[in-house]
Amino acid sequence: MKETYYKPFGPTIGKYNLSKKMTNKVNSYANKIIESKYKSKVLDHSHRLVGNVQQQFRLTKDFLVTSGLEKQLNQIIETYYKNVIQVKPSSIKIDRAWIVRQFAGDFNPPHIHRGNVSGVCYLEVPNSIKYNKEVAFAGRLSFFDGRVSMPRNSPPLVKHRITFKPRVGDMYLFPAFLMHDVHPFRKDGERRCFSFNAFVKA
Repeated sequence: MKETYYKPFGPTIGKYNLSKKMTNKVNSYANKIIESKYKSKVLDHSHRLVGNVQQQFRLTKDFLVTSGLEKQLNQIIETYYKNVIQVKPSSIKIDRAWIVRQFAGDFNPPHIHRGNVSGVCYLEVPNSIKYNKEVAFAGRLSFFDGRVSMPRNSPPLVKHRITFKPRVGDMYLFPAFLMHDVHPFRKDGERRCFSFNAFVKA
C-alpha cells in the first residue's frame, strides 16, 4: 500500500490508496441504495451532516464487515498511528461511515468530525475536475489551520491551508478535530466519496 504523509501546520494527514476491487464494491453498494427510494430514505444521513449536497446515506455495519471494508480501514488506521506517533492502537471502532454524492454547486462548509480520526475516500470524480477544467479549488478538499499572519498584507509566516485534488481510490486520514471543507464545482458529473469516523485507543 502506497503511503504519503503531509504535516503542513501541525496535525498529520495521511494519504493511502483503496484497492480498485474495494472501490468497486463500495460503488456497487452505493448504486443499489441510489436505485431504491426505500433504502435511500431508510439510510439517509443528511440530517446528521452539515453539507449542502445532493444526497448522503449510511454504509451499514453489515456491509462494512461482509465487504471487508472495515478490516481495510482498521489496517489503514493502524498504519497511520504507527507512522505518526509510533504507537499501535489497542482498539479501533469505526463509529460511522457514509456516502456523499455531490453535483454542480454542492459544497461542504468548514467543519470537524467526531471521534479520534476521520477519513474520506473518492469513488467517482467528474471529468471536469479530473482534467482540470474547473476554476481554482473547485471540487477540491481543503484542510486548514486557524492561524493566519498579521497584518494581512504581509507575507504569510505560517502555512494555514493545504488542498487536495480528488482521485478515485485516494483516501485521506486525519485527526477528527482538523477543520476542513469541500469546494463546489460548476460542470456536469458526480463527485462521490465515502467518509468515516473512528474511535481509537492507543
